[in-house]
Amino acid sequence: MLGPWRKLGRVLEASGGPLSRTHVMLPTPFVMGDRVRVFYASCDAEMRGRIFFADFAPEPPFALLSISPEPVFDVGPPGAFDCDGVNPSQALLVDGRLALLYIGWRRGPAEAPYTLIAGLAVSDDEGRSFQRWKAPLLAPCPGERLFRTAPFVARDGDGWRMLYIGGDRFVAGEGGRALPVYSLMELKSPDLIAWGGTGRQLMAPDIAAGEVGFGRPVVTPQGRLMVSLRTRAGYALAETSMDFAPGTRPSLTPVIPPPFEPWESAMTCFGAPCVVGANELLFYNGDGYGASGLGLCWRPLP
Repeated sequence: MLGPWRKLGRVLEASGGPLSRTHVMLPTPFVMGDRVRVFYASCDAEMRGRIFFADFAPEPPFALLSISPEPVFDVGPPGAFDCDGVNPSQALLVDGRLALLYIGWRRGPAEAPYTLIAGLAVSDDEGRSFQRWKAPLLAPCPGERLFRTAPFVARDGDGWRMLYIGGDRFVAGEGGRALPVYSLMELKSPDLIAWGGTGRQLMAPDIAAGEVGFGRPVVTPQGRLMVSLRTRAGYALAETSMDFAPGTRPSLTPVIPPPFEPWESAMTCFGAPCVVGANELLFYNGDGYGASGLGLCWRPLP
């Protein structure tokens, strides 16, 4: 049986350079032989996110080894689905190449201030540079015109299964701020780069209870579902069994144990677990959707 998480606290903050003025968000680990390469997004002064990476040692206390001085993946061309920001979602090896599933952000009008659409990029140099795929990985569709994003894929027989978030509306939050409303969705495909059709809704937020969505779904090494439960107050990292019936609302349990440090006191979100040798690691964000930095927990495997 797995023991409790051992918290190492905040392990990375934005570098403060012109393209990394704020945020270290959506940590996305890629386990290598002598290090764990964690892709993340940092923002410039106009809040346009670009993807960098940080390398961590593979053994406790998982020391920070280095960070990329420049982005390894930039925003898309003007007018593209990712022209105002790119955030990592999942990194995995496919046929010997590093595939990066990412979130493309584009600003919009006041009634729909932004869209979030999934994209794909590939690397042949262990993530030091990426080539953008020619089209969105998930194209907008009815019911998911604004949000079709945060993809997480796994092999499913001879094909692939994807968990992602989908939606097409905003609601008014505190102070009139627009909050996105999105559900946890599922889609299957025989091909990693071809995702036709519409997804199946697995879990919808309880709007009456103040929920608005489930950010960044991940299947943990133990086969559990980890999500960032979003309410009108913010995010909380939570998990549940994958054995719930589609369309139902399973009970979600908190992931990060108290006590909470000041940088994570209001929010925990965007968790990304991975197995490194005899240990399981969990990278995650704290307050401000990653504005306060990147945290790390770990525990030995039984």
